Amino acid sequence: MVGSAPSTLTALADALIAGAPGFPPASARGTDRDVAELIAGLPRAQQAELARLLRAIDSPLVNLLLGGTLRGFSARDAAGRAAYLRAMSISRLALKRRGFQAIKRLVTWSYFSSVTDGTNPLWPEIHYAPRPPVPAGGGTSSALTVVRPDRDTELEADVCVIGSGAGGSVVADRASAAGHRVVVLEAGGFLPPREFPSTERDGFDRLYVGRGLVATRDAAIAVLAGAGVGGGTSINWMTCLPPRVEARAEWHAATGVAGPADAEFDRALADAAQQLTVSTAESHGSTANDVLRRGAVALGYREGTDWETLPRNAVGCAARCGFCGFGCAYDARRSTVGTYLATAVGRGARVYPSTRADRIEIVGGRVRGVRATYRGPGVSFAVSVRSPTVVLAAGALQTPPLLARSDVRHPGVGRGLRLDPTTALAAEFPDPVRTWEGPPQTCAVRRWQAADPGAHGPWIESAPAHPGLSALAVPWAGWDDYLRRMRRLEFVATPIVLVRDAGEGRVSADADGRPVIDYRLAAADRANLVRGLEETARLMAAAGATRLLSLHTPAVEVGGEGRALGSADVDRFVAGVRSQGIRENSVALFSAHPMGSARAGRDPRTSTADPSGRVHGVDGLWVADGGLLPSAPGANPMMSILAWAGVVGDRLVADLAGRAPPRAG
Repeated sequence: MVGSAPSTLTALADALIAGAPGFPPASARGTDRDVAELIAGLPRAQQAELARLLRAIDSPLVNLLLGGTLRGFSARDAAGRAAYLRAMSISRLALKRRGFQAIKRLVTWSYFSSVTDGTNPLWPEIHYAPRPPVPAGGGTSSALTVVRPDRDTELEADVCVIGSGAGGSVVADRASAAGHRVVVLEAGGFLPPREFPSTERDGFDRLYVGRGLVATRDAAIAVLAGAGVGGGTSINWMTCLPPRVEARAEWHAATGVAGPADAEFDRALADAAQQLTVSTAESHGSTANDVLRRGAVALGYREGTDWETLPRNAVGCAARCGFCGFGCAYDARRSTVGTYLATAVGRGARVYPSTRADRIEIVGGRVRGVRATYRGPGVSFAVSVRSPTVVLAAGALQTPPLLARSDVRHPGVGRGLRLDPTTALAAEFPDPVRTWEGPPQTCAVRRWQAADPGAHGPWIESAPAHPGLSALAVPWAGWDDYLRRMRRLEFVATPIVLVRDAGEGRVSADADGRPVIDYRLAAADRANLVRGLEETARLMAAAGATRLLSLHTPAVEVGGEGRALGSADVDRFVAGVRSQGIRENSVALFSAHPMGSARAGRDPRTSTADPSGRVHGVDGLWVADGGLLPSAPGANPMMSILAWAGVVGDRLVADLAGRAPPRAG
């Protein structure tokens, strides 16, 4: 990808990570080579863009036109390179900021997350360790029986489900319970619990779409989504909240389904909570969660009204590790793998991991089946499924591209993307916090959600921050300053601010059929993110923080003298955040909640499927994943997706029963 510019990439990496005792320069750890390999796995358009960036950075002519000097980046000394990067990072040109952030995130992510023989020599310097080995005998109860083809394969099914996450698993369960022959195709791999990764890098490589490197087209928002059997239910932070009543009112207005008094949707929600054993029984407070709770209590906020202990789908967790985002090796997570999907397999459903649906076969407006490809170690086989009913549950990022590859291109496909855009701040405390230890989310402050009509106000949750993700988010204004912040990582809490987006985006497909995400924050969402950062600062100060750092470039930072922050410190921080605002590639933004890109609605010009989940204009094709949500639920979306899929599954079964009786056995 980098063509003739590997030396430029090396120079950039060593300017960002210049080295210090215990922290060798980036190239000494092979970070430049690793980044080149990461770039080679990106979509071709991103590869080409980064190649142009590297050429431009080292071009004397480009530097003369844009910077008034003929010297390219590699020709400068260390101080000149650092100054060059600082200027890029705060440029008024969005393209320069975007280029800086793209390289900075890749380099810092690689440096702090890459492993050799299961470890990284930098981790002891920040008092971080990978997950310890799981004791013998643990993590076996949800080891699913899956099918891996050993040749080109043709299958017959009554229902073919594409995707095995929150949506696909529920529909597979419903259809198999009705006696139908069910085949589930999952593009990601399958790992039994004891084989879940013990390191951050391996977890992202194996369990996230695009190795965790997916972002919006303008690179402003990193978008995380699960890839593998169980989808997001295998790697999320196990927060089990129902949708807000405001969201349900919107959904009912758009579809006639899932309204605040809809008994069908309520039954599906209750079933999901029962299947996943949702409760607060194991919502033990880690140090990071206790910081958030402590701040809420200190400010006089009311439990159950302003803040709450979060229900989770964990049984036997015992707060042992905090590596939930990379799968539960202790098998304490009640994901859809050990519940809905295991039950479906017990009835005869067949699950094919590492099997990507390439195209849905549609003839004369009617589904005929699915063409897919199984890819195993060193092998590749064609898998053809003949089925009169196909359920798309590939996820909000993958369902629209698959529809495009299948020539389903009516105007509503891909529209309506919601992300719950998210940012964070870093709050330093006198004693270790170690956000990577213990349950990731057991407390949330939702006091301000209803401040905006429609509950678009911010809410605040705790979040784990392992070294790689921390490294790409921590602002860089020079190596010494950056290293100072990374050295203090174990003392830092990283509460996140989420908003139920009022704006929306779109998912389309590139020439290779990979998702392209177009999304720009609405003005109201920017204002609510700022409001959330302000309130989070007050919570952290009330909890005893000694320093606050925003994720802006340049960062807003107050404190650091070892004393608890006072009201004047908080006021200065708030003023700085208001001045910076929320601007693309000037602040770290994330999403772990892509949804709505195949939304339900009555009009095919603005929606993908009808209110029951049937794709407009195609008989036998349904949607049952997070893409179906008509708008964001105002809460972590797993429970909403499970409930919508339950409704779709029940209606699909009723629809099939009207055409022909289900087969027995």
